[in-house]
Amino acid sequence: MIKLVVSNMYCGHCQLKVDAELKANGFDVISIDMANNTVIIDTDKTKLSELEAILDSINYVVDRDASVLDLNKYVIWDEALEDDRSYKQFMSFLNKSNIEITGFDDVELGLVILSTDQQYYDIMTFINTLNQIEE
Repeated sequence: MIKLVVSNMYCGHCQLKVDAELKANGFDVISIDMANNTVIIDTDKTKLSELEAILDSINYVVDRDASVLDLNKYVIWDEALEDDRSYKQFMSFLNKSNIEITGFDDVELGLVILSTDQQYYDIMTFINTLNQIEE
């Protein structure tokens, strides 16, 4: 999955138009975040030129100054998060880090997130810090 910035999305109509056009061209759009002008697509960076051409055809621009992020899906849970205070700190950490929470996995019993490898490492470091505080 990749996360890219589309610099000129301004409203719900923009979101719908981008979503519809990408889907019409065979791309699986995971999410569109209007507050940050980001689009998460289930593809890889080799398709970036094609994505740019599709968006350009409907007058939307991929911000070339912003990094295109490679994202992975992770399921995260730890006993430290079962404490209400720790859970709130964890959620605040994810929010500040702009990490996408996509749901809850009932099988693995954890939050499903989309993050870079570095963000995942940072999350696990944060959780380990919570574990040390509880001990």
